[in-house]
Amino acid sequence: MKTGQPRTHHTLGILLLIAAVSCFGAVDGFSKILIGSQSFGQIMLARYAPALAVLLLATGPRNLQGLFATKRPGLQIIRGLTPVFVGGLMVFAVRYLPLAEATVILFAGPFIVVALSGWMLGEHVDASSWVGVAIGFLAVLFVARPGLDALSVYTIFPALAAVFYALLQLLSRQLGAAGESPGTTLAWTLLVGTAVSLPVALMDWRAIDLSNALVFLALGASFGWGQHFLARAFSLAPANVLSPFSYFQILSAAIFGVLVFHNVPDVWTLIGIAMILGAGLYVFGRRSRIRA
Repeated sequence: MKTGQPRTHHTLGILLLIAAVSCFGAVDGFSKILIGSQSFGQIMLARYAPALAVLLLATGPRNLQGLFATKRPGLQIIRGLTPVFVGGLMVFAVRYLPLAEATVILFAGPFIVVALSGWMLGEHVDASSWVGVAIGFLAVLFVARPGLDALSVYTIFPALAAVFYALLQLLSRQLGAAGESPGTTLAWTLLVGTAVSLPVALMDWRAIDLSNALVFLALGASFGWGQHFLARAFSLAPANVLSPFSYFQILSAAIFGVLVFHNVPDVWTLIGIAMILGAGLYVFGRRSRIRA
């Protein structure tokens, strides 16, 4: 039983990460819907405040101290700031760029995770992880290729977001390996994000109609669940195992783009999606055989 437990944990971690990045793809899509009529600060606040309120109500006043109890407050604050930078940069990215292109540029992040996980986390990076991430990164180039000439200077936003996205994953794993509860990490993430975004939102508050209010609620719910799944995933599996599966966010963004913005993927996007799925299945299959 003990022999099979790590494999079970890794499998659950992979599934949770896929759920997390699917939520994040929806978050960027909802942000793109709102950015034309609502302020940047409001969109950022909607990611954090509703989820924080639900978490606090569900926890109850008697258990609040335990919820935020941590041995790594500094690391929790730094980790909490990384999704603020990722989210803020992606809000600007989807304002000026198509959702799919912005998302694929963001996905230089998993490549950075594998490159740094040995140095930052002391984890062994085997050949299958390198192959899987390399295929995924090549897929990113396939998807972005048709629009690269037209994306102009605004590509800096998702490119910088990729760096913070990699740090988010690495710090999530570092906290998970240190024994920090996923619930505690989620609580600190939502608290830090709310504290940073609230004053920015108040400086440029705009009226919210009913349709936008519903989108705000969907955005907050997607972000909250995504952060919960992400913290759980990195408490169960190493960063270099999970990183190839981060590419599944491109699927989420592509589906959202079709359903909401009617952006049908072209042949390059379809090739890239197939490569992304293949990379994830390759790494998963290789690790299953190694542990069998």
